[in-house]
Amino acid sequence: MSTTINTLVADALTDLGRLSPTETIDPTDLAHGIRVANRLFGRWATQNLLIPYTASDSFSITDGTASYLCGTGGSITTRLLRITDECYVQDSGGYDYPLKVLTQGQYNSIFDKDLGGRPHCVYYDPSTYNTGYLRFYKTPDATYTAYIENVKYLHDTFSVGTTLSLPVMYEDFVVLGLRNRLAGSFGVPVTQDMRLEFNNAERDIKNLNLANRSVIMSIPPEFAGGAGGYSIEAD
Repeated sequence: MSTTINTLVADALTDLGRLSPTETIDPTDLAHGIRVANRLFGRWATQNLLIPYTASDSFSITDGTASYLCGTGGSITTRLLRITDECYVQDSGGYDYPLKVLTQGQYNSIFDKDLGGRPHCVYYDPSTYNTGYLRFYKTPDATYTAYIENVKYLHDTFSVGTTLSLPVMYEDFVVLGLRNRLAGSFGVPVTQDMRLEFNNAERDIKNLNLANRSVIMSIPPEFAGGAGGYSIEAD
């Protein structure tokens, strides 16, 4: 469902009793509301169960190149929050091979990162605020297509008039969150009922997203009766 950030901020102020549904929002109030919305969405992005879905991005990885940019001008044009365990590569014959997602420690422990072969592991390096890098191991020995399942932000930075496309149940959650955060700026106390209303909306979204996901726990060998340390070649 599509709406604009202007509409969401105006609805939040209407709920606070600081704007009539027939009034046009003051530009200064709108600018303040958008700044608050940017901070809220940034914070919500850190909470896994507030993200409604994963995205799938695909691109070519080539012989001898192990690292690929995620961000403006990159193989994936937006920075990722994280990647999931469902990543894989496809060879020129159309055969798919899973990629194990590595932690930074596991990736750092690889002795020879330039070793060539069919990639069977990938590490996502967040790098900087605006960019990240996907680093494959082994370094591709041919051209493959990488399929990267990932989590992105609910939305990039807002400006005046920005259009959002969100699942319909998110609009109420966003308006309630904005309302509560904007209340102090407009001299309105946040009541217990206001907090409860937002908490219920947040809970409903988290429960819905949890129901749509499966959780798999990997048990290290040392906790399952096995012996020995981690080996990158063991998978």
